[in-house]
Amino acid sequence: MNDQELIKLVAARDETALAELEAKYAKRLGGIARGILRNEEDVSECLNDVYLKAWNSIPDAAPDDLGAWLSTLCRNTALSRVRDDNAQKRIPPDLLVPLEEETIDVRTAAGNETAAIAESRSEEERIKAVVNAFAAALPEKDRKVFVAHYYYDAAVKEIARRLGMPGGTVKSTLHRLRTGLARRLKEEGIDV
Repeated sequence: MNDQELIKLVAARDETALAELEAKYAKRLGGIARGILRNEEDVSECLNDVYLKAWNSIPDAAPDDLGAWLSTLCRNTALSRVRDDNAQKRIPPDLLVPLEEETIDVRTAAGNETAAIAESRSEEERIKAVVNAFAAALPEKDRKVFVAHYYYDAAVKEIARRLGMPGGTVKSTLHRLRTGLARRLKEEGIDV
């Protein structure tokens, strides 16, 4: 079944569309989610969330490229899950008190822990900014290879097939991009 037929089924609220979406895209979306979440239970929940979001979104806005749209939706859903999980881990348990019992300034109580968390978050944001700027400055074909491999966890063979490139060219492009990114991070004073 092609993507346009799938979109029509979802828009018509035909429940077989969910099974068709899963049959066609589960492997790709699972790879994306697994690359971010690393836990099969979380991956399964993420995929269910993606299918539900697709079900709720498609009647209003049908995507031009269903595979790319679902991949982006999956990546964003998985990253959101990681952010939520990490946010819960960053709060020291002794600071988790009901709001009505809150009588101290949490920033003062956390002291150095809060500063360390802020510094860690600041460093992550710096790295993200450098990586995003690096990717944005790449020529279009290099950017497609970089994003497909490092954001969508696409295999070299898949990238080669989709972009009509030999596998060796994809590998050498990835090597050159890794080297360039490492150099850029080093220039920015970021050790990796």
